Amino acid sequence: MMMFTRMLRRQGFYRVKNQNEPVFMKHNVGLGGVYVHIQGNKARLIVRDLGIEQEFTRVKRLENYIKELDEREYRQRCLYLHRMRRGTGQ
Repeated sequence: MMMFTRMLRRQGFYRVKNQNEPVFMKHNVGLGGVYVHIQGNKARLIVRDLGIEQEFTRVKRLENYIKELDEREYRQRCLYLHRMRRGTGQ
């Protein structure tokens, strides 16, 4: 559990208070709320806005998945901004 906690803090997650089990949360403009529930040796990642629910037993796989989500969201935002600029003639 401690390994998941350290990695999530490095990724910018904060612990949600008043929960029976450890729950960490991070808000991203493109993804919405990203929640990670830690249950013993497992971590369950939930992105409600996108309907994603994944379970991980290894810290590195969870970290890679979070980075991949962030990169995908960043690319979509850049593409959206590029289309807006092109549409306005700039």
